Amino acid sequence: MWYKHYGWNNNPFSVKWSTELVGFEKERELLLNYVSAGDMCIVVGEPGAGKTSLLKWLKRQMGFLQKGIYLNAESMSEEFSLKKHVGKPLIRKRVLMLDEAHHCDEPFVKDMKALWDGNVLKSVAIAQIGNKMDYPESFTNRVGGRIIRLSGMGLEEAKQLIEMRTEGKNPFSDEVVSLLVDDARNNPRKILENCEQLCINLEPGNINIDTARSILTKKKANQLLDLQRPDEIKLPDNLMPISDKKLEGFSPMQKRMVILLLEGNRTAKQLAEILNTTEGSIGKQLSSLAEKQVTFIVNNRRPKVYGLTEEFKGSLN
Repeated sequence: MWYKHYGWNNNPFSVKWSTELVGFEKERELLLNYVSAGDMCIVVGEPGAGKTSLLKWLKRQMGFLQKGIYLNAESMSEEFSLKKHVGKPLIRKRVLMLDEAHHCDEPFVKDMKALWDGNVLKSVAIAQIGNKMDYPESFTNRVGGRIIRLSGMGLEEAKQLIEMRTEGKNPFSDEVVSLLVDDARNNPRKILENCEQLCINLEPGNINIDTARSILTKKKANQLLDLQRPDEIKLPDNLMPISDKKLEGFSPMQKRMVILLLEGNRTAKQLAEILNTTEGSIGKQLSSLAEKQVTFIVNNRRPKVYGLTEEFKGSLN
């Protein structure tokens, strides 16, 4: 594998969430203070800003006895009940950490507020994309001004992140790191993606400002080609010809992805564009569907192409 050439045992630039955070000192302190005080708070930021990692870090800080509950609203089924999941009140109240909260429906938000009002939940920390608080006024009133905004990663933090991820085997000069950060517009996930692209396409010792700029230019050109979809798909108003019973236990997002993949194999980026969501969110859903043996990787070359398994297609008949 490409990372072996650099002396790494695995890919140090994986964009999956990690509790080993770099930066966010003020944000972490604020989040812990709000939760310790029993408040409701919201973490906002663009895709890849570090919201999931921050919530996962918070859960680890609380430990098992705090009964922290982490949920991803995007992957919850329509039948999910927060009240049943939380269970009966405990002497030590639970703390809810809700990711992708912008996917919540109104009944879920009402239950969340009611459980906090009733002291079943000690605190609620939610994370969402964007600054628009599309929740009932009664909920936003309880949040008040407790909003934590993730603004991005600067050059020094990016250098620390790369040093930590590579365990001191950083192959980039400061000039190259600066280019990576600027190209990613300070987005932590995109910085890691840029690091990976350079190392996959360039041999050790061959990374300089000119070769790095060339790879990033090609990456942008490929992204523009991916966005040129000749086959615009309009989602049907219902799930026909697939019976709801066939997709029982699937989240609304997963159901729509299945419909799209029935039309033909697609990349995560194409699915994200059609469904108006992030590529990271689509990746999480694809992983979940793969565990259910619904989807698989049709083509491993970048960008990866996904399709439905023959076994799952057969189950729909």
